[in-house]
Amino acid sequence: MALLVGLGVTIGGFPVTLGVLDLLRQAGALRPGHTALQGGAHTDGWIDKGAVMRDPGTLDEVALLQAGQLRRAWPDATLLVGLPACGAVLASFVGRHLRWPVAYLLDDEEVTWHRMHVPAAPQQVVIVDDVISTGRGVRRAAAFLRTQGHVVLGASAWVCRAELAELDVVAMTPPPYRTVGAPECPDCAQGQAVVHVGVRE
Repeated sequence: MALLVGLGVTIGGFPVTLGVLDLLRQAGALRPGHTALQGGAHTDGWIDKGAVMRDPGTLDEVALLQAGQLRRAWPDATLLVGLPACGAVLASFVGRHLRWPVAYLLDDEEVTWHRMHVPAAPQQVVIVDDVISTGRGVRRAAAFLRTQGHVVLGASAWVCRAELAELDVVAMTPPPYRTVGAPECPDCAQGQAVVHVGVRE
């Protein structure tokens, strides 16, 4: 894993020297163990993004790394869109480093804008998320944004478990844990009990 030593990346004058996986580990967000995700897949661990979201200092370090990657991938973006609810918080932190505007989506029965900012179309949009697990949320968001007349450049995330051929996703690190369907789960085949049940990343 590449470290950002010597690249001039700083927060409050202090250099950021850890990559995203190290920051997640340091925050206690990496939870190993036989896991059954809400979507039905099984993994040998999961990411507790709440451990990062509860710590503004760590969240800001992760957001700074994400902002740098996002700027390199989509330098012509004009709008960041955060998904509910952690994605909206993250988008604000990322947007602060980029000085780019941010808008937020609500996703109940239908996807809609949060009334705080309904951007005029067309914008060059990047969806900001933390962990993309099944991909359902980003797919729904991208479809909504296109109906609103915006160009969806892609999605930025810490980790992406899903196959999203229809959307350009730039993840900050590969998934630290394998993901398989329940029938193919090697832990289940070996008779290992599920440690974490019904997890939503």
